[in-house]
Amino acid sequence: MLRAPGPIIGVTGIKGTAKRIKTWRNKYGQRKAGLFLGQIVRMQEEIGTGGGGFRFLYAAFLEQAAGYLQDDRLLGIADQMTKSGDLWRTSAVQMAGIYKGRLTEQKDYDDCANILREISEVENAAFQQLAKLKLK
Repeated sequence: MLRAPGPIIGVTGIKGTAKRIKTWRNKYGQRKAGLFLGQIVRMQEEIGTGGGGFRFLYAAFLEQAAGYLQDDRLLGIADQMTKSGDLWRTSAVQMAGIYKGRLTEQKDYDDCANILREISEVENAAFQQLAKLKLK
């Protein structure tokens, strides 16, 4: 997630997508921008390329690893991954609202982008901490 090749993968890709979403309403119009956001939701929640579910699974893995390794530092990282999962679900609800035409203002797109930017920051911090760990 930290050193993924190319700018469209990992935490950099999440941050870049957030930046692009802010422009979509004016650039493509509400209908097409909504379709793009609907596609993101479909990829993250239905197809399984990301989203909240995998963050929750990873958090559970880190909690179990903390027990096996007797290293409570992993519990803090697990909490961050749980927060990321919650944010992914929040972003999916926001994107679905835009896709369904319930949310139509530029502010709604900005809110969506801000959630993704926060996800990028949370995951970046979590993976930075994980990379620095020296496990026993």
